[in-house]
Amino acid sequence: MPSIICYKELTPGKWDSHFCLVKPDSILDDEDAALAIAEKNLSKAHATIEAGGGPKDFALALRHEGYKSVSDFKMMNE
Repeated sequence: MPSIICYKELTPGKWDSHFCLVKPDSILDDEDAALAIAEKNLSKAHATIEAGGGPKDFALALRHEGYKSVSDFKMMNE
């Protein structure tokens, strides 16, 4: 699934993963294809900021693309 890790700042300059957004309606076997979708959706959401929107508009853009928050995720490194 396309996924996006969201971070929170613990102290100035120190960040930790906070939650993960996933697009559960797009289950793909190809990790590169999932990454391409996530990058495209992030770019579209970022365009809302460039158009004068705020963080809420950014979040709503991802929500409208079908992303859901997952709080109990585990990051895996290969």
